[in-house]
Amino acid sequence: NFPQNTPAELTKQYPTLARFCHDQRGEYGRLYYNKSKGGKMSLPVFDRDVRCRRLEEVGFEFDRKLAQWYDKYHELVEYRNDNGHVPISEKENPSLYHWVRYQRRR
Repeated sequence: NFPQNTPAELTKQYPTLARFCHDQRGEYGRLYYNKSKGGKMSLPVFDRDVRCRRLEEVGFEFDRKLAQWYDKYHELVEYRNDNGHVPISEKENPSLYHWVRYQRRR
């Protein structure tokens, strides 16, 4: 059982999981590149397709940047639940402060 942490925290605690996630994102990229070029569904490609679909079913995010965005979003939600407000001081949590500031400017 994994603790209820963000994916970024889990990958720090479980480097093997981090490597697995990295490898799966690479496999996903190769699979969809092959499909976009009209590649045939060989056994390795079929296996890659099945594994990617199974990971999608459990909510695995293949887009690393999107996964990082959701990590920060969940950190913000947790902060709000713990503190009752969203304004964050830079001194209190510099990383989250700068992320929120960036989101407001977008």
